[in-house]
Formats: sequence, C-alpha cells, structure tokens
Amino acid sequence: MRTRTAALLSLAGAAIAVTGTSALRGRAARRAGGVGAAGESRRIGVMGRIDLGETMVDGQTVKTRVVYRHLAHRFGADAIRAVDTLDYRHHPLRVAKDAVRCLAVCDDVVVLLSDNGRRFFFPVLALAAKTRGTRVFHNLIGGRLADDIERDPSGRLVRYLNAFRVNWVESRALVARLAELGVRNAAYLPNFKDLDTGAARLDAPEGRPARLCMFARVVPGKGVENAVRAVASLNEDARPGGPEAVLDIYGPVDEDYEEEFRALIESAPHARYMGAVKPEQGVATIRDYSALLFPTEFWGEGIPGTIVDAMGAGLPVIASRWAYYSEMLTDGVTGLGYDFERPEDLRSTIEAFLALPRQEVEAMRRAIHERAEAYTAGAVFDRIAEAITARP
Repeated sequence: MRTRTAALLSLAGAAIAVTGTSALRGRAARRAGGVGAAGESRRIGVMGRIDLGETMVDGQTVKTRVVYRHLAHRFGADAIRAVDTLDYRHHPLRVAKDAVRCLAVCDDVVVLLSDNGRRFFFPVLALAAKTRGTRVFHNLIGGRLADDIERDPSGRLVRYLNAFRVNWVESRALVARLAELGVRNAAYLPNFKDLDTGAARLDAPEGRPARLCMFARVVPGKGVENAVRAVASLNEDARPGGPEAVLDIYGPVDEDYEEEFRALIESAPHARYMGAVKPEQGVATIRDYSALLFPTEFWGEGIPGTIVDAMGAGLPVIASRWAYYSEMLTDGVTGLGYDFERPEDLRSTIEAFLALPRQEVEAMRRAIHERAEAYTAGAVFDRIAEAITARP
C-alpha cells in the first residue's frame, strides 16, 4: 500500500512539473490585489487530516480541523480546497487526485502532516513551490522535526523545508534548533484551540478521594500505565476510610492498544475509562477535577492540546518535564513536574500535590488559567491569516 501511495504521489509531482510555470502570472496578480485579472479570488489549499465528519478527536486531527475551519470562516468556504489525508493509505487515489487539483489551482497551501505524511507529500510540495511558485505554509504537528533532520544524512528534508514559505513550529527552542540545522524559515506559532475560557473553575474541589484525569490519546507513550500504577500505589498506602485519589481517563484508544488497555483498567479498581470527548467539550469535561495528569514518555512531545484544555479549565497539571515543558508550564506555579527520566516519581509528585494547602492549589488554578489566552484561536489565527495575505 505504501508503494502504491508513493507511486501515485510521484505521478502527482509529474503532473505539477508538466504544467510548470503557466499559472505563475495569474498567481502573482491574485496575490498583488487579492483578485486576478479574470476576477478570480484567492484560493487556499489545506492539506492534512481534516476529518470533517469528526470521527477522530486526536490532537493532530483537532488542530488541522480548527485551522481549516478558521480559514474557511476568514476567506470563505469557496476559497478553500481541502486535501483530507484521513486514511490516505487506504484511499491513495482519492488523496493523490485531490492533491493534484489543489496544487493546480491554489496560490497558497497550508500543510499539517504527521511524520508519514511529510515523507510522502513534502517532495511534491517542494516541487510545486519551485516550479509553480506555490507558497507552502507548513504548520508542524508535534515536536520531533529536528530529530527527523538529524536522521536524514541526505539533507533532503532541510531542502524541502527551505523551499516552503514558512515552517511554523510550536516551540521557541525548536525554532533555534532548526536554525542550527540549516532551516532558514522556521517561526514560532503556538498550538491553539477554540477555548471557552469563561467555563473555567478557579476554586479547588474539596474532599477525598481527589479526582484526577488524563485527557489525551490513549497509547502507552502517553504514560497511561504509569498513571494507573501511581494512583493504585498511592491508594494501597492510603489511610483508612477510602482511596486518596481516583483516575478518569479520556481520549481515543489506539487500535493496537485496546486489549492491553482494557486489561489494565479491569485490574485497577480506582481507574475508569470515560471514552472520547468532542474537542469543544474539553474544558467543561475536565474543569471539576483536582488536576490533570500528563506523564508523557515522548521526550519530543510538542505543545499538547490537552495542556491547552487544562489552561482553559483552570486545572493544575502534574507532568513529566518533557523537552518543551518549561515553555508552557512552571513547576510550583501551574502545577507540579517531575524528572522525565524518573517516571517512578509520578506517585510522589501526585502525593505532594494532594498535600498542598487549598489556597496554594487555587493560586495554581488562577496561574494556569491566565496562560490560556495565548493559546486561543483569537490570539493565534490572525498570524496565519496575515502571512497568507501578505504580498510576496
């Protein structure tokens, strides 16, 4: 299937090369005045896992869908050409055709792709940028791009990235690291969501057991097992009268992890799986918990949407200090963190949080909520729109 997909995308690249520079003059006219000589308005492509049917609620899909919807609202739905890469391995012909149509007519293309998607689509996008003058606005998913570059001795990935108009990444530290690796056009753009920040809860819930939650894709790398074990261990040593804490887990379960996860939950009396939640319900769902657990085991985790939800809800975060932890969170101010290399410290960190005075917890709730505005669509999307409408 991968070979077939790659072959179809190679054909897409050939089609783009054949048409060559024939559209450059019309593109220049549209960019200069917003409308071409024939009255054609700006056309903008969006390439990524959009999933307008909303069957998926993982971070990558939610981010892509939010960008798509705001582009359609700002520029008009008729101006947007979608290339939905949902299940592209099973529908390579559809995706390849959509990609050709998009690149044939669009002045600008906003791209949000996973590692696999980048491998397939970047050569075609770089070719379109070179031969047709297409402006590619790459909005990075995740935080591992620098690692991918270091694993690419050919240098192709850097050349593809430098062919684009911009590479937006969610971390300032990653911008600096990419520059060191030869990427000339990386820029900081935080992850963002449509947040209902007015639904936050800033007073601390009282009583025991404390209610903790996880709100992310359910895969081993997110530290699910560590969280369940930590809560179980805490409760084993609890004082008489009941458990110290309970854990509710929200999010889509990875297909390859379903059986193992089911067994994990069945073995844990104080952990429950609560299902997946629609993105717009995130803040309301988690606002009444005591803390969000984010024990990620992905060092290169980007700027997670679940932390953005916690900010919107005024919910302190207990997290491993992954590579970009300090760009979002402050230990002792927005919650508590522990050494990424010591996952076993999650239990003691939860214990330390539960021992905090109520007024200190409420100060944390206020502090993390104050950071929410910087990750809202209202604060971030204008930068995308301004880049697209800027003259070359």
